[in-house]
Parts: sequence; C-alpha cells; structure tokens
Amino acid sequence: MSGSSENIHDPFPQLMLQNIDQDLFTRLNIGVIYLDEHNRVFCSNKAVGDLTGFTAEDILNLSHTELCCDTFNDYTSLSDFFLSSQPLDKSGKSCKFHIADKQGNIRYLLCDMFPFPDVYQIKGGKICIIRADTTPNTNENQKSFDKYKIENMYLREKVLSKLGEKALSCTNINLLMDYALKIAAETLNAKYSLIMELLQDGKFLLRYGYGFSEWCVGSALVDKDLGSPAGYTAFTGRPLVVVDMRTEDRFLIPRFLHEHNVVSSVTVIIGDRKDMYGVLCVHTDRQRKFTEHDINFLQSVANILAESIKLRDSFKSLELYRNLINQSNDLIMVLNAVTKKFIYVNDKVFHDLGYTEAEVLEQDVFDPGCFITGHDMQELIGQVAEKGSLVVESELLRKDGSLLSAEISLAFVENEGTTYIVLIGRDISERRILEHAIRERARQLEYSNELKDMFADVTSHDLIGSISLIEGFAGYLEEMETDEEKKHLLGHVVSSTAKLKKTIDSATVFARLNCASDMNIEELDLRLIYYSALERMLSKVSPKNINVELDSPRQCNALVNPIIEEVFYNLLSNAIKYSPEGATIMVNIEMMNVDPQDRKWKVSISDEGPGISDKDKKKIFDRFRRADTSHVSGHGLGLAIVRMALKCHGEDIHVEDSYTGVGTTFWFTVSAADRTES
Repeated sequence: MSGSSENIHDPFPQLMLQNIDQDLFTRLNIGVIYLDEHNRVFCSNKAVGDLTGFTAEDILNLSHTELCCDTFNDYTSLSDFFLSSQPLDKSGKSCKFHIADKQGNIRYLLCDMFPFPDVYQIKGGKICIIRADTTPNTNENQKSFDKYKIENMYLREKVLSKLGEKALSCTNINLLMDYALKIAAETLNAKYSLIMELLQDGKFLLRYGYGFSEWCVGSALVDKDLGSPAGYTAFTGRPLVVVDMRTEDRFLIPRFLHEHNVVSSVTVIIGDRKDMYGVLCVHTDRQRKFTEHDINFLQSVANILAESIKLRDSFKSLELYRNLINQSNDLIMVLNAVTKKFIYVNDKVFHDLGYTEAEVLEQDVFDPGCFITGHDMQELIGQVAEKGSLVVESELLRKDGSLLSAEISLAFVENEGTTYIVLIGRDISERRILEHAIRERARQLEYSNELKDMFADVTSHDLIGSISLIEGFAGYLEEMETDEEKKHLLGHVVSSTAKLKKTIDSATVFARLNCASDMNIEELDLRLIYYSALERMLSKVSPKNINVELDSPRQCNALVNPIIEEVFYNLLSNAIKYSPEGATIMVNIEMMNVDPQDRKWKVSISDEGPGISDKDKKKIFDRFRRADTSHVSGHGLGLAIVRMALKCHGEDIHVEDSYTGVGTTFWFTVSAADRTES
C-alpha cells in the first residue's frame, strides 16, 4: 500500500456525518470505521470490505503482510494512517492510498479521518472515511509501482537464494556472517548492519558488524531487556522498528549507535526465543520507515543464519562424537533392530578385523558367515529384548580367518521412533592369556603345597620317630647310669629332645595353617575348647603354682574350626611362661556386640608378667621373633601360630597392657553362634 499526504478542504465528508444513518454511506459506497479512544474498532459498515477487500480489523492489524506501500511516503499503510497518534483538529486529515487485496487486485483509495463530533461526547474517538479514488493518473502510477515492486521482490528472492547456497557450502561461519551482513545492508539500502550475540548472562555482544568502526566490533556490550534495542527485541519476541532513535523512549540507546549517528533501524531475532543465538539489525543514518517487506526480508536472512548455526552445531557435535568413538579402544557397532544390518561401525572394527566399511555394512548378523561367531544371534537378541542388556564372550572372525576373543555388551537404544541394537566389543585376548597363566600358576602352587604338606608330614614323622628313639634310649641310660656327671648330661639330652619334639609339632601346625584356605567351620563351645587346652598345660601350671581363672557365660557357642584350640593353648602357654610363681592368669569370654547380625565373642587372656614394650608389640607375632629371650625358653612360633589361625577365621590378635597396670592382655574375637546361654 502506498500513500501521499495532502490537505483536503472538501467539507462533504464532515457534513455527511451529521444526522445521516450508516446505510446511506453504504449505498454511496463510502466505507466508515468508528474507532474509540484506544484505536479499537467498535463499528464499521459493509462498504469497507467492498472497497478494500479486508475487514476493518484486518486493516488495523499491524502484522498484515498483504498491504504494500512506497517507502518515501509519510504513511506506509492504512493502519499507520488510522492509528497516527497526532491529535486531530476539526478539519481532520486526508491521504491517498493504493492497496492490494487478498486476490492481488489493486484498489485506489481516498481516506479521511475526523474526530468524533462533540454531540457524541466521546473523547479521543475517530471516524475513518474510505472512498474510491478516481483521479486520472492512477494507472500510470500503478504501472510504475508494479514495475518497482516486482523488480524489488525479484532482487530480494535472488539475494536470499544466493545466501542459502552459501550457507550450505561455506565452512567458515565467520565469513558467512560477514557476507550476510553485507548483502542485508546493500539490499535494504542501509549504511550499517550488525549481529549481536546473546551471552550467558543475558547481555549482548556485537560479534559481527558491517560499516561500524573496528573498535566496537567484538567488544561492544549492551544490556538485556530495556537496556538496548537488542534486549528489547529479545524481550518482546517480535521484530523491532525504530523510526527515529533521537526520540525513542522504549529502551536505552547504546553509546556506539549514537557515535555512528544511527537514526532508524529494524531488528529481528536469529533463531527462536527458547534457543536464540542473538539478533540481526540494519541501521540508517537518516530517518526512514521500514516496510513489512523489509522486515520479512531481514527475518528471512536471520532464519537462514539460524538454521546454518544449528546445522553447524549438529555437525560439530556429530564430528566430536565420531572422533571420540573412533578413539575408543572398544569395537563399537550399531545394528538396525528391524533389518538386522549394520548401519555404523567405528574405525577400531576395520583396524582389528581387517574388513572394509562396505564389507561390514553388507553383513547380516543372522547369516552364518557373519564375523560374530560362537552364538545364536537370534537367541541373543531375544535375551536382550527380555533383559534390556546382555554381556557375552564371543569370537570375532577376522578377514584373514583368525579369531579375536571379545567380550560383547548388547543393548537396545531408541531414537526418534527407530530402535537400534548397540554392540560394544572389548578385546579380551590378553585377559584370556593372563587367566590361563593364573590357572596354570594356581595349579602349580596347589601341587607345590601338596608336596610341602607331604614333605612336612614325612619329615615330622621321621624326625619325631628318631627323636623319640633317642629320648627313650637316653632316658633308659639315665636310669641305669650311676655316675652323677654322666647322669646329668643324659638328663640334658632327654630335656633337649623333648624341646625338639615341641618345635617340630609347632612347625607342623604352622605349615598346616599356611595352606588352610578352605577351613571347616563348626559350632563349638569355647569353654570346652579352653578346658581342653588347659588340660594340656597342667604340667606347666602345677610347678609354678599358677592360678588360672575363667570368667564366662555357662555356654559360649561359636562358629570356629577346631584349630582354635591352638590359639588358647599358645596364649595360655605364653602367659604361664612370663608369669611369676603364684601369679593369677585371667581368661575372660564375653559377648562383644549386641547386634544380632554381627555378634562376636571377645576372648581375653591377661597375665602378671613383666609386660611388653610398644616397640616389641609390633614384632612378637612374626615367626621366630620374641620380646625377651633372656630367661624364657621357646622359639617364637607360638604367637605366629595364633595370628595365622585367627586369620584363617577372618580375625586378628591384639595385645595391650593389662588394665591393672601389671602384665599383658592378649585378646581376639570370633563369630558367635545363634544359641547362647547366660
């Protein structure tokens, strides 16, 4: 729609408003639109539609794109004319327009606008009169306008087509942005154009500029919302047209626009409000009214840039994922769940198996000749569908006929309505070699343990037999001997052979414990185990007149192996060795935990000996290591046997100073059985 302003002093329209009903205007083919003080249509006649091809509401719709106009006129559209905020005097104002209706026909119109007569007492209301324009040079003007419009539309379509081609072929996004700004400014006959990028904090950065000074491109920042034209456009979500920056009061004007003497501008969003890259703007240094066609062209440029940005982001993400997958040490394969054909495999598959991409993609997993062997694939896929995922070991057939051992994970993945099967294979050839070596080493160790046990048994049996023979003959000779000196020497032989037998017995027990990986656990009463061990110690207790006391419940059922008696025996033996004559050894058995899921018996044995230094406490449980060797016999195996026996039960031995301040306390725990009596 185009328009030219002129003052019409013809009093005819105003006179007709006085006391003439609306039907008369219709019969005269005069359109009438009544607007209230808010520029809302509250009445119009049928002639409006006959003259314009639109309803009154359509005409007042600012976003209507069927209305066409020349940019050099004062009013760019009928709506611009009707909604002009300038106050009306009694003479009103008039203008000539031409409009393209919905069928593309050109209508030439004379439009007049008057304030409501005082008689109606409606302040701020307007009456709009629309008449057909029958001036003689209309056809000549229309031909000129049609030619200009067609050429302009053709030029813009050509520019957009060229930009679209460049967006698809250009790999440098910076060059594409600069090119888009240049053609947008040249096509719209504007001096400046720019792209403001939306940052994470909501501000906008002048990322690309055409016609602007170099100092502001890449550094100028503007605020969001009402702090700048870019912020206001993003805030409203609609194109922004500024006729004159010098009188604009809807938002703040950035300093760099003032410094470049920007007067008029149009701004559109790149992308959508939920996923916005920024805004695209064109500016002029002279006052100008941008048309709907200008806005639509600029929005088309912004849409092409938005799609190009999204496409490049997708390509970047896809390329990143592809590079990550190709850098993986796993073999990654993707199957179409319907066709059972491979649609993607990573480079590791080609490298390890020797196939080309075409050779892999042509294979069917159900085909017996498929490189995945050792399993019924149909059965495997059924299990994956039932369980969601599956891990199996398989053999992958290389192109040269050799096999690659692999552990394959299978899972279903759905994307945009299509179901895929993802297979991730991991080379386990080295793992299988290590597993075989471990099994072989375990077999060798088991055989060595058997040899060790047999050697220990034979050696113990032969040594004990020989020592017993020596002990017997030495005892016999000692009884027969009358020479006191020889009798004393034979007594030493007898006592030494007795000590040697004990050492051999201890070494045999320790050797058994070292290989006891599968101990038999039984439910035994700790009190009975204690009494059995104490009975073995009576010959040592009586000469020193030592008192051994037990404090415990009447029944202490525990889950232990009978070897636990060696723990009691060696701890009691150790306490008797280091306790002075007439001392008391306290044995205490008590429930340590009340939690029914983790009940344990705590067994503690306290003596009245000299005690153990903190330094010696760290070494006394090692084999052949003792805290004091000055006046006590022994070889340092007893406590080592205690620790090993408890480790076989998953427990450990502890040592601390007695709470009385005299002697040492050894304590340990074992699992309690269900049945316990206080």
